[in-house]
Amino acid sequence: MGVASISAKSDRVLSLLTPFLGRMAPTETFSLPRDIGNESRVLVIDSGELTEILFFAPVLTYLKDRYPGMRVTFLVREGNSELVRTMPQISEMISYEPAHLSLSSTTYLALLKRIRDREFSVAFLLGTEFNLARSMLALLTRAKIRVGFSGEKTFPFVNCEIRLSSKTTYEATKIRTFLSVLGLNGFEGLRGWSLPDQDIRWAKQMVHFHKPKKDVRLLAVDPGLGKGKHRLVDQSFVYLVNQLADRMNCRVLVLSNNLDKKRLAQFKSALSVELLDIDPKNVKEGLALLSCADLLLSGNTDYFHFAVTMRIPTFGLFTRHDTANWFPKGTPWVQILQGVKGQRLSLEEFNSKIDTLLHFTRVE
Repeated sequence: MGVASISAKSDRVLSLLTPFLGRMAPTETFSLPRDIGNESRVLVIDSGELTEILFFAPVLTYLKDRYPGMRVTFLVREGNSELVRTMPQISEMISYEPAHLSLSSTTYLALLKRIRDREFSVAFLLGTEFNLARSMLALLTRAKIRVGFSGEKTFPFVNCEIRLSSKTTYEATKIRTFLSVLGLNGFEGLRGWSLPDQDIRWAKQMVHFHKPKKDVRLLAVDPGLGKGKHRLVDQSFVYLVNQLADRMNCRVLVLSNNLDKKRLAQFKSALSVELLDIDPKNVKEGLALLSCADLLLSGNTDYFHFAVTMRIPTFGLFTRHDTANWFPKGTPWVQILQGVKGQRLSLEEFNSKIDTLLHFTRVE
């Protein structure tokens, strides 16, 4: 069955359910920010995207600093759970596999019951793309306040809509509007996401063991699929990595959280560089190793946006499918070269941007 037919089926189901769901939705009035406080029980429903955990972390930090008694439960995809476990703002984590989010499965019904039993007062629904299973979870919590981005199918799942004025706003900035819609202000200096010290120490020890010479740089590369669902072909990516390694006294760490082991091994074998051959067991270990990098060369991937947040000199090899909302703003330690259909990447422009980045040993 094709994507179009699946979408059409989902739309038919939704059109039949909407009147019924509208009657189920809580109708209590609320006032913001008055109805957010220390007694709030908050559910955060992820979209399955790792970057949204990164971008939403400062929002949770702000809320917990302001309301220390607030209890936050995070519903997160199992593959990203190790990262959520490091976040001190989280009181409880519920993990799931993507296959569990099927409306007809017993696993989904059990998940729904587990959430209903907690009597949440606030639900945050992450993601701008509509997903029926996640939206149903938000609605059936019966939380008085249900916050999410406005869309064609928002009603009745969300009753506190975030309306965006621009489609080009960087995603990290966009997600902070959760605080604005709650009526909270003064959050310009939000504290961002960070790894626990013990994870960074572990990574530094591992890197030192495999790269004992201090004058040897660490070049991290991520050839994975970008946010536009495309990536630079391996042949071109390998060529650029080899070119860059010739200019740097470095070892190369290959990271990806969305390429399978076979494709990642093929990419590594095509490189003619000295590898820092460490295979992280999970995303958290991968990010800890990334924190030791002197430079990242990557597509528009999760690791790209984490490197931007860590202020690691970062080069983005974006495709024409990567839209403006994924371009970081005000980040001089970031350079981006976006491909154009029918045109070859300019090696001269690539080298010029790399020269700019190599002046940043590290931005603190």
